[in-house]
Amino acid sequence: MQRRAAAVTLPANVMRIRGRNGKHYYYFQERRGQKDAGERFRLPGDPHDPVFWAKVQELSLGYSGPKPGSFDALIAHYRSLSSYRNLARNTQNTYGIALGHISAALGAQEVRGFQARHLYALQEAHADRPSMANMIVRVMSVLLREGVRADYCASNVARDVKQLRENPDGAAPWSEAVFSYVLRNAPERLMRAAVLGRATGQRAVDLVRMRGADLHEQGIKFTITKLRGAPHWCPLPNDAWAIIKAWDEQPMLPFLHKDGRFWNEERLREEWLAWKRQHSDHIPQDATLHDLRANAVCDRRNAGVPHQQIVAQLGMSQGMVMRYSKHIDQALNAVEGMALMERAENGVLQNIYGSIAKRSA
Repeated sequence: MQRRAAAVTLPANVMRIRGRNGKHYYYFQERRGQKDAGERFRLPGDPHDPVFWAKVQELSLGYSGPKPGSFDALIAHYRSLSSYRNLARNTQNTYGIALGHISAALGAQEVRGFQARHLYALQEAHADRPSMANMIVRVMSVLLREGVRADYCASNVARDVKQLRENPDGAAPWSEAVFSYVLRNAPERLMRAAVLGRATGQRAVDLVRMRGADLHEQGIKFTITKLRGAPHWCPLPNDAWAIIKAWDEQPMLPFLHKDGRFWNEERLREEWLAWKRQHSDHIPQDATLHDLRANAVCDRRNAGVPHQQIVAQLGMSQGMVMRYSKHIDQALNAVEGMALMERAENGVLQNIYGSIAKRSA
């Protein structure tokens, strides 16, 4: 029997609407149903997300739209253009993620005073995920190109910003020495992020929302942001389950909160980068929390779990699982091949180096 979600009292002026796909969406509108009803705003996430409450607070204080000339105003302008609306759905989703990062970092800042050094700083803040950092630069270039046309700025300073080098194999798993060092020495919330990341194989944006209330049948339930909020249940290894169950937290608080304050993806990334720099003798500077997705896949492949079952456990695509497990699969195939060579019926092969024993001193 499916467990019903815990009831949450919605704040004033917030309503919930059930879409055709069965999902619930939340909107903010003052004086709803009256002749002088205010503008209706779509709220991000749901009442369990910190960003939901932050947006409600912003709107309740009298949000009147983005500041003229700001990045938020330019983003709104760009989203209204046919060049954005005509993008493929997947491209819109990818651009939307990058635009969200730009808005979070620069939303109220005036576009006209923006310089290349500001973009380099934003790129560096996302350097733990080079592909996303580069996407932000590319989307910023598109955004500023439209900004020049609409007189938000005089030039596109993003055109000449150098892209970060990306690992062609994607995330690389942490060594056991690095993982052990983090578990022993990292601050509590970073240690928890490492445990959750390796146990579930999820991105930071989803790790920060995991709670005790989501634990279910030796697994954890969550939604996968990259899959447009698709619900998922991930079974947890016995040792990870025991560790996570022992965390003494209120069920509705995220595991990664700090004194009741929620950590979002940006805060988690900042904390990791700062701590990693302080421990550069033990932590490779290219090690990211995102790499733990590869650890999650490799752990299961080393245990003999087939690719398709890993897809089901972690909610990843078949291609992504194959990509993360590439080197592990090569090693496993090599070991299996060696076992074939060492069979008794291959006695000739087993003795091909025997003559070395007859070497004269």
